[in-house]
Amino acid sequence: MTKLNQILFTAALAGTITLANTASAQYRAVGDDGIAASPKVRQMLNERQAAKAASLASANHTAPTLASAGYRTTGDDGIAASPKVRQMLNEQKGSTVVIPPSTAIATYRAVGSDGIAASPKLREQLDQRNATIMVAPVK
Repeated sequence: MTKLNQILFTAALAGTITLANTASAQYRAVGDDGIAASPKVRQMLNERQAAKAASLASANHTAPTLASAGYRTTGDDGIAASPKVRQMLNEQKGSTVVIPPSTAIATYRAVGSDGIAASPKLREQLDQRNATIMVAPVK
């Protein structure tokens, strides 16, 4: 009886492989344009291609017209900006910036007299330490 089971199993396996080998998927991911896409994107591409073909086939095909946005994206300064930013740039162009003398930039030396490079805060701390340390004379 086990010999019969082996023969039936082999026949069923061969039939399954034959059916699986000849079966094809219902969906083709790659269309005539050579682009692999999901079903939703494939449908959009096919609709776009059909619309393009229909517009080319129409007898009264005219060139597309360009609509004006109502503003120039690139101004005289060569900067491309949105309408809001363009307005801000135009307002800034008319005004001048004056720096009061009270906000003058102070000069800063990173290396002190001791030869150590430090930030302003650390330089202040080092200067205070040097001032408070006193060396007793050697007798």
